[in-house]
Amino acid sequence: MQIAQILPFGLSAPTNSIATALFGVCSRDKSSACNNILNNTYKITMSNYYITKPINIPLGQDVNDVREKLCRKLALKDKELVSFRLHRQSLDARDKSDVHYVCSYVVQATRAPRQAVVYQQPIDVLQQAKPRMDAPSCIVVGAGPAGLFCALYLAKSGAKVTVVERGSDVPLRSKKVQRFFRGGDLDERCNVQFGLGGAGTFSDGKLTTGISSPLTYTVFSQLVRSGAPADILTSSLPHVGTDKLVDVVARLRDEIVSYGGRFVFDALVTDFIVKEGVVTGVEIDSCQKLFADCVVLACGHSARDVFARLYDLGADILFKPFAVGLRIEHSRQFVDSAQYGSVLCTHRDLPSASYKLVHNGKQHSCYTFCMCPGGEVVCATSEKDGVVVNGMSNYRREGEYSNSALVVNVTAQDVISYGFGDDPFAGVRFQRHLERKAFELGGGNYVAPCQNVTDFRSGRNSERLEFVPTYQRGAKIADLHALLPKPVCDALCEALDSFDGKIKGFGTSGVLVGVESRTSSPVRIVRDEDMQSNLRHLYPTGEGAGYAGGIVSSAVDGLKVAMKILS
Repeated sequence: MQIAQILPFGLSAPTNSIATALFGVCSRDKSSACNNILNNTYKITMSNYYITKPINIPLGQDVNDVREKLCRKLALKDKELVSFRLHRQSLDARDKSDVHYVCSYVVQATRAPRQAVVYQQPIDVLQQAKPRMDAPSCIVVGAGPAGLFCALYLAKSGAKVTVVERGSDVPLRSKKVQRFFRGGDLDERCNVQFGLGGAGTFSDGKLTTGISSPLTYTVFSQLVRSGAPADILTSSLPHVGTDKLVDVVARLRDEIVSYGGRFVFDALVTDFIVKEGVVTGVEIDSCQKLFADCVVLACGHSARDVFARLYDLGADILFKPFAVGLRIEHSRQFVDSAQYGSVLCTHRDLPSASYKLVHNGKQHSCYTFCMCPGGEVVCATSEKDGVVVNGMSNYRREGEYSNSALVVNVTAQDVISYGFGDDPFAGVRFQRHLERKAFELGGGNYVAPCQNVTDFRSGRNSERLEFVPTYQRGAKIADLHALLPKPVCDALCEALDSFDGKIKGFGTSGVLVGVESRTSSPVRIVRDEDMQSNLRHLYPTGEGAGYAGGIVSSAVDGLKVAMKILS
């Protein structure tokens, strides 16, 4: 494999396509070793470039004004340090008397420095994609992160791509969502769940992920090219914010179109065209048919109608564990003070504080999820007569309150014990039951049932709420023990006891809002090593198909599927 000359902190185009070489390996080798080959292929060892071990930077100091400090730490003379840049930045607030940043740097040096290792530059595969004469035609169902990144790679590779999205384009979608938040009618086809950008568009835009794929570099780089803040490349807790994300996904759309891709909005896929076990196209709104060489299924975790239709057509679908619970909301001042200390909590160099808490209980695990500092709780339902809550915040996170999901794992055995059956759609029925119950407890009109944290733990009704929740559709005091199964409530109370010991006051203040039911897909659409369903030429991808959890992992999975299709 030939590699072109490496430029400082970047790559020029290789004389041989890395992607093409990749496909050659993958198409011949179906073993698990293929993943290791892929991971190694996505990186290039850079001569004379090194990554430092973590270095503490005090509050108030510019993290880019560290040349003298780097020379001391690395045992280099000033002339031996050719260049440097920030690689990763995190915040260490464990000791409230010594809150500081922890940074690592990529340095170019004339000799090997101390306390550093050779740097491997990740490859941006989207920058390497080149048009191919043999690229197939493809229909991508869903315009969330998986669908957009899959479509972009395919379009740049010369494929004829059509993206079909049941929701609206960003301008109209934003209007519909805001109108619903302010008390308007729910549009079941265009809402927080559906529309350009997927469910992540109206969230915090968090880019934290548990996966370690080198393709995350491609995702982050493309997001920055599409207008996301450059600090997502260095932050240990990167986020875009809803206010910026709507523009980012619009630019992604425009780039796909610039390479010949086509978008069809407000178009519900009502059926799949299957001939002799091979998917050859889709039917839109029970009238229009589109045909292609393959179909990528990138619908979100709320596309319950799509899952049901595929099951009827014979697709292999399994129950997938997920989580349910409540949103917990505290004042941002409380969270900042608890995390940074009362003295530093207003320091101008500190962002709104976040947290991540886990408790492995006697019967169930409970954890916080999708934490939104300085954000708000929003109604994320996509079906009438149901209440679903989620969190959202803008880039600056300056709201008065902070919230997160407080959820409990749900297994197949749990759903059976709750009386919802043992088939692949038992989780869907359980979710829908909770959402309709929440709607009833709220008194209708998408008002959310709420309860003080202390009253929920004590098992008593709240006389009045500690503060008015940020949920715009309205809040009604209710007994949340009547909403969730007893094992889930017990696990939540047990976790709140534990979390109060980790963040003093966490379990003795705040308001709970229900119900958080759409944490991830409750099904998995089975795919093989070629990433195809048993219905051939159908490629399930992303969170809805059960292979990702969040913006980054969904985008990475979409890229993998695109590359597999071209192989």
